[in-house]
Parts: sequence; C-alpha cells; structure tokens
Amino acid sequence: MTRQHQLTSLIFATLLSACGGGGADPAPQPQTPTSGTAPPVSQPGPSVDKEPPMVSVSATVSADAVNLIAMASDDVGVTAVTFVVDEGTIKGEVQKSPSDGSYSLQIPSNLLTIGDHSVSALASDAAGNSTPSASVTFTIGSKPAAGPDTTAPTVTAAVEGNFGLLKLTAIAKDNVRVDTVDFMVDGKSTGYWASHAYLSTDPADQYFLRFDATGLTDGPHVLTARASDRSNNVTNSTPVTFNVDSSAGLIEAAANETIATATPVQRSQLQIAGTLETVTTEIGSSKLLRPDFDYYRISLAAGETVSIDMLSTQGFFLSVVDANQAALSKPSTEISSDVSSVSYTNGSTPQDVYIRISSIPYDFKMHNQYKLTLKYQ
Repeated sequence: MTRQHQLTSLIFATLLSACGGGGADPAPQPQTPTSGTAPPVSQPGPSVDKEPPMVSVSATVSADAVNLIAMASDDVGVTAVTFVVDEGTIKGEVQKSPSDGSYSLQIPSNLLTIGDHSVSALASDAAGNSTPSASVTFTIGSKPAAGPDTTAPTVTAAVEGNFGLLKLTAIAKDNVRVDTVDFMVDGKSTGYWASHAYLSTDPADQYFLRFDATGLTDGPHVLTARASDRSNNVTNSTPVTFNVDSSAGLIEAAANETIATATPVQRSQLQIAGTLETVTTEIGSSKLLRPDFDYYRISLAAGETVSIDMLSTQGFFLSVVDANQAALSKPSTEISSDVSSVSYTNGSTPQDVYIRISSIPYDFKMHNQYKLTLKYQ
C-alpha cells in the first residue's frame, strides 16, 4: 500500500498597474475674459485612494502546523491578505481580521517537505492597491543531512483493551520524518495506516488505530508495529502480547433503539461493544436515511457517579439521559484521539438512567463499531 503526499498548488496573478508616457505639455496660460462674466469654477472630483497598505509577515512552526501571521494596515482599509509560501507552491487568502490588524493562517506541516521554506504576505485594499511584504524563512523539522538517509525509525507498540474495539498505539520517531506506521496482528497487516494522534493529551509522536477484536479467538495474540520513513527505511517494534476475552463485557445483541427496549447493564459489565446501523428506506429511486440509536439502562445509587469513555470508529454521539430523554450529562469531551467521555452524578434518590449512543444519518458500509468503558464512583 502506498500513500501519496500532495501539495496544494494554487496559481495566482498579481495585478501590476503601470503609468507610462513622456513629458507633459505645458499648462495653458489663463485667458483674460472678454466680457464681464467670471470664468466657471471647477469642482473637485471624488478622492481616489492611491495609498497602498503596509504589511509584514512572520511564521512559527509547531509539531503539526505552521502558523503564519501578517500585520497589515491601510489608510482606508485592508480587504484581504494573501499568504504565499515558496513563491506560490501554496497560497491562502484571509479576508477577516481581529481589531488588532493581524491576519493568520495555519498550514499542516505534513504538506511541506523537511527543510527551509519561505513565506510572504500580499495586502490589498478596495481600490486595488497592494503591497507585498518582505519574505521570511522558516524550517520544517531537521534539515536533511548530506547524502542518503540510511537511519531507520524507532518504534514501540501497545494495546488498550481486551474486548470489542481495541486501540492500537505506537510511538514512532525518525531522524527526518516518519512516513507510515502499520500494525500487524499475529503477523498479518490490519490493512490500514495508523493515524497520527491529534490531541495534545496524547503522547508525543503517537500513532493509533482502532481494531475490532471480535473476529479474534479468545486468548493471547501478538501485536507488532512497523514504521517506515520516506527513504524506505523500515523498523518493526518488539512484539507485544495481548489477550482477547469475549466474556469481559456486554456485546449488543437485541434491538435497543428506544428507552423502552434499552439493554440492561449489570454491575459486572464494565465494557459494552456495539454497532450503529443507519436505517435505510427505499422511496422510488431515492433513499431515506434515519440515524440509529442504542440505549443501555444502568442503576445508580444516591450520590453515585458514573463515567463513560467511548472509543468509536465514526465519532458517534454519547450522553446520559433520564427516562424522558432529558439530558443528564454535559456534552461529551474528547480525552484522547478518538476517545470521548461523559459523566453524571446522581442526586439523593436512587434511579435508573440511560446511556444513549446515536449516529448521523449516513449509510455506513463498514467501520460502525463503538466500545464503552464504564466506571462507578
């Protein structure tokens, strides 16, 4: 499997206005009127904005993005600032600015190669005046050493979970840049490149993949992460053994799309594995899609708190509701890449509450799994 990295190339045209001509004719001398009528007085025409904007640009590089900031001002008003990276390899226009006159644009760093790059900013006003800033240089990663890259990445692997949907993680580093991370279970590739962690709460240089373990037999299995760089140097991690236990939680079996049909959850069932199936109805040549809902009933004692973490393949919606569908929990928050969480603290009276998972109306062909992990306090 290969993956192409493409830069977005946008072609732009800079409008130049030129004033030509040789020397002007001498101005005509005023004529003395031949009658007593005074000559007409000319009225001034509308003022023309000939003052171009002023602009400067700066760039800062983080682990995942390049942050471009331009400071622009004009005697009438700046209408747009265009950031030009590497003389036009990438271009981005920003039309709105906070009151301080700053214009900002963020570019994912993986769109740019390792090494030095340049950026300038072009500020324009409504009259068509424009001014380019001085170009500044920024660096992505470490500059490549002279000669071919023969240093392979380093990589370690780990597994979160033993039931249902698992989260496979790897910490991969390279002297230039990691290109791909692939996970192999029992020596076979899972078939999908790992995603780079996108939340600051995740460890640095982490890659992850959601893996459905329901097709594996109970017992030990082996995970290996394979990291490669852009020079095709490859490293396999030390194998990691993990155990699958299909009895470690509740597997959704019956229809549970309503409060009335909610699946009861026992106290010993701290993991729940399920899927959401969008309901599709054919109407002539059209399809009517209805989102799916799954409900689970749990019993809480007075003052008890339940926390629920959800690992999902599609970013499903998670909440705790009462028997009347009123929300009891705050909106879910992401606690790590592809893992969201909600919590609810019960009042002074014991009661049954409901975990609700829902999808958007989309025809999922595959990868519609989720796993819930419950914790009572």
